[in-house]
Amino acid sequence: MNKKYLGFRAVVWVVAVYHVLLGITLSCPVPVIEVVTKGVLGATKMPDASSLFLARMAGAYLLVFGIGIGLAAYDPIKNRALLSLGAIVVVLRVLQRAFQLGDLQMALGISTGTNWITVGVMMSLAIVLLVFRFKLLSDMKKEKME
Repeated sequence: MNKKYLGFRAVVWVVAVYHVLLGITLSCPVPVIEVVTKGVLGATKMPDASSLFLARMAGAYLLVFGIGIGLAAYDPIKNRALLSLGAIVVVLRVLQRAFQLGDLQMALGISTGTNWITVGVMMSLAIVLLVFRFKLLSDMKKEKME
């Protein structure tokens, strides 16, 4: 793999590993989920049993998303479409956090400041995924012209 993609790939690997670990964690016993939601997400309240059930379902999707993004990090040229899908998912999550802040605060007690920091980080990651995707597309077009 071309060394000029190492920085992009490193960021994509971080996104992949984070989502895989979070997905696995959401399938763990409640005490583990509590530690992670407080430490990673900044939650001050724990969800009720029905919300935990939904969180575990979301964990499966996070795990699959992380694996897909990991495939894109492993071979970005072959799996470049996954970068676009990853960016779309992250942007949708940013919009959810931005427009449903009240629900998030009520359900988990996540502060406004923590939420907006998370939105900023997530938007930055979405931009990196898109820039990487377009960089790959540009490089592929250049190679075809040569």
